[in-house]
Amino acid sequence: MIKKSRKKTIEKTKLIKLISTFSALEWKRFGRFIHSPYHNTNPQVITLYRILKKAFPFEVAKELEQEWIYKKVYGKEEFKLSKFQNLCSDLYELATDFIVDVHLRKEKRKKKKVIIEALSERNYELFNGASQQLIKELETQEYLLDGDDFLLSFQLYHNLHTHAETPKYVANSVNLRKSTENLVAFYEDTNIQILAENMAIENIFNKTKKVNFTGKLQLKDLFQMALDLHKNKQPDLYLKYKEKIFANWGKLKATHQTNLLVHLINFTFTNELIQKKFGIKESFELYKIGVRDQLLIINGKMRDIDFLNIGLMGFGLKEMDWTDKFIENHKKYLYGEPSLVTLLYAYKANFEKKHHLVIKLLSQLKPKNSALYLPKIKSLLIRAYFEGVVNGAKEYLSPLNYEMNSFKKMMKRNEKLSSIKTDAYINFIDLTKKLIGIYTSKNQNSLPIKSFEKLLINTKPLILKKWLGEKLIEIQNAAS
Repeated sequence: MIKKSRKKTIEKTKLIKLISTFSALEWKRFGRFIHSPYHNTNPQVITLYRILKKAFPFEVAKELEQEWIYKKVYGKEEFKLSKFQNLCSDLYELATDFIVDVHLRKEKRKKKKVIIEALSERNYELFNGASQQLIKELETQEYLLDGDDFLLSFQLYHNLHTHAETPKYVANSVNLRKSTENLVAFYEDTNIQILAENMAIENIFNKTKKVNFTGKLQLKDLFQMALDLHKNKQPDLYLKYKEKIFANWGKLKATHQTNLLVHLINFTFTNELIQKKFGIKESFELYKIGVRDQLLIINGKMRDIDFLNIGLMGFGLKEMDWTDKFIENHKKYLYGEPSLVTLLYAYKANFEKKHHLVIKLLSQLKPKNSALYLPKIKSLLIRAYFEGVVNGAKEYLSPLNYEMNSFKKMMKRNEKLSSIKTDAYINFIDLTKKLIGIYTSKNQNSLPIKSFEKLLINTKPLILKKWLGEKLIEIQNAAS
């Protein structure tokens, strides 16, 4: 904690708020950024950067005092507040330019859009070529289009159509009209969903005020309890609310049961304290109630995420017979991803340590929504090959390396996942490579293992951390 100081500091300025988010690597890159004469020609700004870099993570009040910093930058010169504020402002502007640059490097599609906008003012031939290339990329992508895609498609066609150098009789007005219709349809559909949700909430809280259940308890009270769960982290309160909800379960309409059940499931999934106390078994029992009462099938369809979660938890809890029956009885309700059935049976084979079957099931699997499901498929396939290698199947080493390299390239090209998810998968690949390197090394000793333990602790974001830790322990035991 920063100790209180009577002298004025820059602790709460927007500059400190921004640069306090920098990682060690970003500090290093930001240094190169402001040392470039293209971005900065003020040597005092570089001095200020060096002072603040040494002061990071800004836990000592003196290091943030205005006059103390001013003296470090300007020596014995008399302190001038306006000059100091301008200096901080200059560094802040450079910091914002830097994070824009970082963001554009991660968001490749946005970077392409900015390049196209710049080319439109410089060279029509390059502008037209880049626009057509990005349009083709949009229209041939494997994953589902979303609002950003429809908006970008409209902007590209509109800019082509209205550009001063585009031949008016050549411009494809049909495509422009189609992109406009797609964009309008998407946002109208989204608006309808929002209106429907708001109407449902009003119906719950306003039109059912007179519906009494246990004593003075009303339907709106049950929903208020469910909503309150997301604001607290108290397992006992969850148990209390759950008991009251299910005490009135038989009096509720199916739609109300579904909404309340979803609140309970989401809470058990996301609340860390509940997870530690109950584990996935609590979520699974709630899902089983939804299956029993047919609450998860709406208009003849079942959400892919519910189908996948139920299957994964069922196999993970070794309720094999119940889960097999669930899959067979509910696969007909899948909205549009039949490959989830095969994916679930691959997970089952993984739980049963039938890694050759996992590889067989996954190798030819091609999901429709590849952006969402390919990372799951590839990470499971990598684990299966890894398990095969450590269990003596040396022929799996070559395909394991191939899958890791191709998966990493795929994740770097994936522009639909958030940068956090992308980094989490890439970190998983990098650590798996290091781990298999330790296993296949002829000289297995404690040094690389200790080094890997530190990496495992410090690498963030990271998926499948628990699995990596388990494999490390197995390798340690084998080495000893």
